[in-house]
Amino acid sequence: MRTDTCLAELATAIQDGQLSALSATRNCLDRIAQLDGRLRAFIAVDGQDALQEADLRDQAQRAGQPCGPLHGVPLAVKDLFARAGKPTTAGSKVYPQPATADATVITRLQRAGAVLLGTLNLDEFAAGGTGMNLHFGRCCNPWDVQRITGGSSSGSAVAVASGMVPATLGSDTGGSVRVPAAYCGVTAIKPSYARVSLDGVFPRAPPFDTISPVGRSVQDCETLLAVIGTSSTGRSDRALAPAALDNALALAAKLRLGVAVSQFAAGADEGVIGCLDEAANVLARSVAAQRTVDLPDIDLITGLHQAVVKSEGARIHREVLRTRAADISLAARGAIEAGLFLDPALARQALSLRASVLEHFLAQAFAKADVLLLPVTMSVAPRAQDVSQETASDIVALFAQSGRACRFVNYLGLPALSLPCGFRDGMPVGLQLVGRPNREDQLFALGRAYQQMTTFHLRQAPVVG
Repeated sequence: MRTDTCLAELATAIQDGQLSALSATRNCLDRIAQLDGRLRAFIAVDGQDALQEADLRDQAQRAGQPCGPLHGVPLAVKDLFARAGKPTTAGSKVYPQPATADATVITRLQRAGAVLLGTLNLDEFAAGGTGMNLHFGRCCNPWDVQRITGGSSSGSAVAVASGMVPATLGSDTGGSVRVPAAYCGVTAIKPSYARVSLDGVFPRAPPFDTISPVGRSVQDCETLLAVIGTSSTGRSDRALAPAALDNALALAAKLRLGVAVSQFAAGADEGVIGCLDEAANVLARSVAAQRTVDLPDIDLITGLHQAVVKSEGARIHREVLRTRAADISLAARGAIEAGLFLDPALARQALSLRASVLEHFLAQAFAKADVLLLPVTMSVAPRAQDVSQETASDIVALFAQSGRACRFVNYLGLPALSLPCGFRDGMPVGLQLVGRPNREDQLFALGRAYQQMTTFHLRQAPVVG
């Protein structure tokens, strides 16, 4: 079976006996050995542990034991999640201590039958948007290794886009999984705030942190979210499992789509805007109604988000900034040191406004829409040479526009789906669907309808050959 097989197909093949968990795991490990020297998606590959676990999954299946929804499926996770007896680096050299227990999401993946292959690269402390890591190497875009991946969930997107694994977990605090997904041509869901437990997860800014599945298709993300989300057992649940395609399309047909592309068009690449406009035209055939909408207070909300993120970064890393600053990259330091000069009261005030700002936003943006369509980024992935790791201000300026399209979602706690919608200069373009709190079902329905009518999510990156 191909290494780029989507999660749902792979899970079915293993459970039906067409493929063993051990073979699937070996295929992925071979792919990692072939490609990761170029792409640097992984921080650690636990090959022997994974093979032993896969063998145990096969033995259990032969013994007739019940199979979870991810039985025998090889996965990998961003290096933010605690795994008992193993270090969680957070992309840095200053937090090397092994964990004493698994994070809740790791426990749920294992209960569902997944085989964990290792941990994935990220911007140091998850505090960046380039995928450049001074300690573990620059994560490279499989569509063009001279271009960046976006971040901070760089390895999570690259590992899927290159076929090293069928799906991964990343995290998103202000676009950290949606931007890499858009730049690398894969699908990712940033769930509603608190939909997935943060227990055992290295923090970036806990009021906004969300654990985010990445896969080839919307159905892959839906499957993973069902496992790590509100299910307490991690096993298949009819209320959480992906809807049948006919049901998803029926739900999409009832939805009203609000298009907010023009609000982000100033300074954007015309080719990217063209892809988004075409995506809106395609989706118009699947929804009950479509209209242009304006999103209120985007700049205000972005400012509130940044006040909290900077303050939280300084609070979390204050001690290592004082004692081990020389061991931290300039980019990471630049992203978090600004918070040292902020009055913590400003962050508290910003958070205190969250409920009222959300109420106003929902009343305005969703008055005549159920789902919003907008960009993830305003350009395709830039070349690495155009992004200076040595000058943090360059990085901040480069991602200001994308931050404007992503950060308000985290502040408000809304769910957002990033999925491929075209190409510009041979590089992927992503669209973003945003919904009301806890209405991931509507995003999944509309996303699956779109992927039924397009093939962008099935395209193979040139490095995959």
